[in-house]
Formats: sequence, structure tokens, C-alpha cells
Amino acid sequence: MTIRNKHVEQKSKLAILQALRMHGSSPRIRLATLTGLSRAAVSSAITELMESGLVIERELLQSTGGRPPIAIQLTPRTHAVIGADYEHQQWTLGAFDLIGHTMNMIQIPVGQSDPQSAIEMLTKQLPAFIKSIEAPIIPVLGLGMPGLIDTEHGIIVSASDLGWERVDIRKLIEDRIDWPTIVLNRHRARGLAECRFGSGSKNSHMIYVGVGTGIAAGLFHNQRLLSGALGGAGELMGHITIVPDGPLCPCGNQGCLQMLAAESAIEHEYATLNTDTYEDMTMDTICEAAELGDPIAFLAVTKAASYLGIALATMLNLFNPESIVLGGPIPRASRLYVTTAMKVMKERAMSQIVNGSDFRTAAIDEAGGALGAATFALDERLTYPMLIK
Repeated sequence: MTIRNKHVEQKSKLAILQALRMHGSSPRIRLATLTGLSRAAVSSAITELMESGLVIERELLQSTGGRPPIAIQLTPRTHAVIGADYEHQQWTLGAFDLIGHTMNMIQIPVGQSDPQSAIEMLTKQLPAFIKSIEAPIIPVLGLGMPGLIDTEHGIIVSASDLGWERVDIRKLIEDRIDWPTIVLNRHRARGLAECRFGSGSKNSHMIYVGVGTGIAAGLFHNQRLLSGALGGAGELMGHITIVPDGPLCPCGNQGCLQMLAAESAIEHEYATLNTDTYEDMTMDTICEAAELGDPIAFLAVTKAASYLGIALATMLNLFNPESIVLGGPIPRASRLYVTTAMKVMKERAMSQIVNGSDFRTAAIDEAGGALGAATFALDERLTYPMLIK
């Protein structure tokens, strides 16, 4: 076999593997459509992939008699890919197989708030974590990080809630572990996990909105994350101006959505309204109190959620998705926040578009960011030789 023919065969097999990763188990004819390969090329590649143990056949449900149709699916737990998500000075580090099954996951606290400490703690724990995985490791790392991310260059442009600016995190990580490292916003990573494995897995057009210390959105089309000029389409949702003369944001603008609807907004509004007594209430405790009927907490949560609803209506009118999925710490903590945001969104968006869209909360818990980051790393950097070493 010539080098060129070997390269063509590997490219065909990788295309099939990536199609199965993104779209799930599929008959051969659908794989031909998804990959653009001929049926003969698909059959030949699948035969080799089955021999290598990377894919298996399974019967689909028979509907009209005759031979049941056969679908091809990825074999579980043949390999592992690693992803990590950083939030509240803690890493969630996970290992996942090619179809999103969690093989291991740990939490790594970070004592200091500077980026160097975060990187040091992650890379210090990584070797032992890798040894704990009972499968070949694909040598690529996905990171879900806060702030505006230049995904192409692996740079945290700005994470205003942490005070980080121009952190070349990809280089800092790669200097320590010598693996290709892919970096994206943590909410967009969580959105990709929901798109492939969670609440949006049945939709072709989805928007994920993550709400925590900041707010970011991920736009998804045909199971893929859409990119902008910096690789961050939707990432700046938290910096949409909602109130022109509103509170000053660390980005330099006034009235940004994240200053009105994210974690700090809820805490600030509660402290402002609660003038009788001083209580050191966090977002979680305020949300819990609101669910139990505390009137001040109720006002703080619903005010923040209403601002988010206004922004969601704009997103809905602009992009007309099949579904919007809300995720992140605040939607997890407060059903009131979610229902209020959805109510305001439906009141302000075009009724025809509202009636054609579904609205859900995220289905994947704390593993979502690490899973999405690992998934994105495979989308961007997986090669066939990585699987056959």
C-alpha cells in the first residue's frame, strides 16, 4: 500500500468515527451521506474498524418484517480522552470514552486565585489521574475556562470575574504536559455536552445559555459548536447592554447582562433590599430562600431572571433555534429563576418563534464542562493514528 493510499484510508476511517461521535449510531447509508464517502468506501472502512475493535454492529428495531436494519456504533470504553472545567477555584477533571461515558472524575481545589496556581494544581494531579484510567489515553486535553476565550490561539482574553487578562493558558499547559491543549469557554463546553449527550441531543439547532459568575452562550448547528472571529460566537452574551446607564461592568461598559442577571447581581440586589439585618448570603442560599418564599430573596432572584429573559427573547428572535437549554450554577440552584426567565422570554419574543421552540434545563451535572471540553478537543484534534498506537 502506498503512503497516499494509507492516508486516504485513514482519512475515511476517521471521518466515519467522527460522524458516529457527533451523530450517534447510524446505518451505513447514513454514514455515506454524513461523510460524503461512497458506499463502497464506507463498507471497506467499517470492516477495518470492526477488526480493530473500534466499532460494532447492532440491529435496529424491525418495523415491517424482513431482515432488521443494521446500524454501526462506536465500541464503548476503547479509549479515554481527558477534559477539565475550572469554576470557583476548583477543577473538575474527567476522563471520558468516545461516546461520552465517564470513566473517572475528580475535583481539584485551587487555593490561590491567580492563573499560575490553577495551572500548577491541574498539571500536578494529571499524571496520577492518567494512571488511574484503564484504557489507552488519547493525548489531547480539553479545557473549559471562564471568560472570553481566543480558542484559535488558546488564550484567555479576559476573565473579568477572576481579574485574569491575556493568559496564554494553552502554552502554559503544553509547556508542562506536552499534549495538544484546546481551550474554550466553560459554558460553551457545557453546551456542547448538552448538544451531544444531554437535553439538546435530538435537536439540529440549539442555543445553550450558561449562568453563573458570568453568562455565556453556545450556538450549535448539526451537533457542532459554531465559532466566531475569536472562536467565540455567543460567548459575549453576558456583555449585551440591557440597561444603558446600568452598573459598571469590569469590561468597561455599563449595564451588561452579567451585571444584572448573574451571581453577583443576585447577591448585590439581596444585600441592597435587606436593609434591616446584615446577612452574608451567597447566591445558593438566596436561591434556596427564594424557593421557600422569602420575599426579599424572591425579588432578588426574579429581578435577575427577568433581565435574562429579555436577553433570551433577543437570542430567540435572532437565531430561531429548535431549543434553548439553560445551564450553570444558577439554573441548577433555582427553579424560580428558570421559570421567571422563560416567562419573560415568551412574553417578549415573537409568538411564532416561541411556539416553534422548546425550552429546557441542562441534563448533565458537574461533569458537563469537562465532558464538553474533552469532546471539543476530539472534534478539533483527533487523528486516526492516535487510536492505533
